[in-house]
Amino acid sequence: MEVVRRRQRRWARQVLRPLIKRRILPEANPPDAQPLDDFRLFAVLGTWMEEDIVEATVRNAFAQGVEAVYVLDNASSDATVERALAAGVTSVESFDTDAHEEPVRNLLMNAMVARISLSCGAPHIWWLWLDADEFPEGPDGLTIAEYLRSLDRRFRIVGSTYYNHFPSDRPSYIPGFHPIDFQPLCERFWPARARHCVQPHWKHPLQRFDRDERFIVAGPGFHTGTIKALSGRVREPLWEPEGGIVTHHVQYRLESDTRARLELLCGSDRTVRDHAMGNTQMKKRLQSLDAIYAQDWQHVANHRGWEPALGVQPRPWPDPTSTRRWYDMGQLEEARRRWSPDHAIPEVLT
Repeated sequence: MEVVRRRQRRWARQVLRPLIKRRILPEANPPDAQPLDDFRLFAVLGTWMEEDIVEATVRNAFAQGVEAVYVLDNASSDATVERALAAGVTSVESFDTDAHEEPVRNLLMNAMVARISLSCGAPHIWWLWLDADEFPEGPDGLTIAEYLRSLDRRFRIVGSTYYNHFPSDRPSYIPGFHPIDFQPLCERFWPARARHCVQPHWKHPLQRFDRDERFIVAGPGFHTGTIKALSGRVREPLWEPEGGIVTHHVQYRLESDTRARLELLCGSDRTVRDHAMGNTQMKKRLQSLDAIYAQDWQHVANHRGWEPALGVQPRPWPDPTSTRRWYDMGQLEEARRRWSPDHAIPEVLT
């Protein structure tokens, strides 16, 4: 078995490594895996104007086995912070910028993770990195915590297969619930312009702090993670398990909420730096809203980075019953019955 593993590593070094910018390499979880005896599981969540979704994001993290959620908020002027605290987050830190500054957010989130990890005293902490519109879950009906307990200790990073969800009925979302109950239609997202690993994974949101090892630095958007070699010249490779977790990306919720947020984001100086770097995804989302809510899929920007630039083909998520909820179906049906277009964000579910 060890001979086979050495051959796999040698092949990866010779063939895969030149193809991967961030050097995250796959390996099968061995049948004789040696999991960690114990670890903590925390989440770090970045937010900006997310009052309609943040409660569900936090609740989903807890449903996946996360012990504590830490929030970094970009000075939201709505009820994002209040609703996050009501949903049970451990603490909220805030920063204020005139423009959208992803490098600043990324720096501060890495600092939060490092500071909390070092002060916690635990030898091993898995961190789940989140945007507020992301709903990760473990594979094959497992929670993320259950999945991590099955992994060999060699793995310090885990990638996620990414699915963009699209509204197909009314209401397209009710705050407090898992979006999969309103948006079963989805499409796997696999862009050509950014290849962080060969599986492929759009993001690598699970990264492990080990007190006796060097720190993994999460890249912008949590797409990747890196460890600098002692020489400072070459990044060390990180090995991830084959497969990984799944993330449901729910960027389009109730049309009025989504349109207002994107107009605020794209109509201000917050996107100046993004546009200067060639990142126009938010503007494309805003321009696609009419097509999205009309289910005119052929005119929706797909963000894949190859031609054609328009057109998505969403299909129903095959097994929504395996997704963990924090409410029963009776609560969901009652919320649907009471919903109206002139909605108000309901109280936090208990």
